[in-house]
Amino acid sequence: MRRGGRAAVAVLGAVAGLSFWAAYASSPKTALAEVWVQRADAGDGVGAEAVPAAAVVPVVFAVPEGPEGWFAPSGRNQGTEAIATALAELALHENAPLYVSSGWGRTTGAVASDHHASRTDSWAVDLAVRGSSSPTPATRTAAARIASALGEPGWGGGILTKHISGYRVQVLWLVAGHFDHVHVGVRKVG
Repeated sequence: MRRGGRAAVAVLGAVAGLSFWAAYASSPKTALAEVWVQRADAGDGVGAEAVPAAAVVPVVFAVPEGPEGWFAPSGRNQGTEAIATALAELALHENAPLYVSSGWGRTTGAVASDHHASRTDSWAVDLAVRGSSSPTPATRTAAARIASALGEPGWGGGILTKHISGYRVQVLWLVAGHFDHVHVGVRKVG
């Protein structure tokens, strides 16, 4: 970049677009993010030029031990979407090959399910490992992180139900129908 030119700094998603959980980690990490400085004054006929610059951004990930700091109802279905999504992001963080295998919007199955499209007061996500029909290290990590975020760091599976500020959060893992995935269901109850 030439002296005297105005510059706009575009900080890419690796720096500015981190989800909430990027602020937490099980061990300290340092990420080298590529920052591009782009000339904003194309008035001299030269046009825009990109100059790479490195910025060291510390990214620390620590599993929370309760809802303080992450619990923020918002989004669809009376705020339940953001709660379920935050817990899913926590479970997915650097936990490959875990993925969201099912979410809200099913039109089959029990209408009482947090997944069912007829529910306007709930949201649900299922977290699984593709091709697995039994518990895996990734689902074990997901269940442990979610339970810790709900204030139950020693939970080892079963049915975990917590009520937080008018919301019921239910985690199902290692119970009938939930050996191959972790279910996180959130319902507005008060």
